[in-house]
Amino acid sequence: MEVIMKELERSISLMNVGESEQILQVLYNTKRIFLAGSGRSGLAIRAFANRLLHLGKTVYIVGDITTPSIQAEDILFIGSGSGETAGLIVNAKKAKQSGAKVILNTTNSQSTLGKLADYMLLINVDNKETDTDLMESSIQPMGSAFEQLSLLLYDAIVLEWVANFNETYDDMKLRHANLE
Repeated sequence: MEVIMKELERSISLMNVGESEQILQVLYNTKRIFLAGSGRSGLAIRAFANRLLHLGKTVYIVGDITTPSIQAEDILFIGSGSGETAGLIVNAKKAKQSGAKVILNTTNSQSTLGKLADYMLLINVDNKETDTDLMESSIQPMGSAFEQLSLLLYDAIVLEWVANFNETYDDMKLRHANLE
């Protein structure tokens, strides 16, 4: 675990904090947020959706049966390490056609999704499809480091939200599910 933590700390030190501050403002000022991701990245994005709900946002997970159509004033937030997941590319194109903005959390700014994104969070670590000298190499399999860093990044955004927008943990608890 210590080796994993050192790897994550090294990657965190390479991140651009300014990107997350801008995205924090965009999320705060958006009424409806749609979130999408596949596999383990999808699990991390679902956890983020849950916290955004606790912060009082209207959130939808793409693909859930109760998710409505995306509109021009909405945001589609995608988590994709490779930026090349076919279904997520289709979703991003549909969102853009509807006039919605796309936020991408990725390791690959030059990916298909990277080129479609209006805003981007770039995590500098290998993903399951890359192995370049430009990225921090991971000792973990496939996209594990990206998925872990994504969850940490999402939680950091929540902490900044609380600090900047007069939200309290007590307010968040009131929005926590009571049917479990």
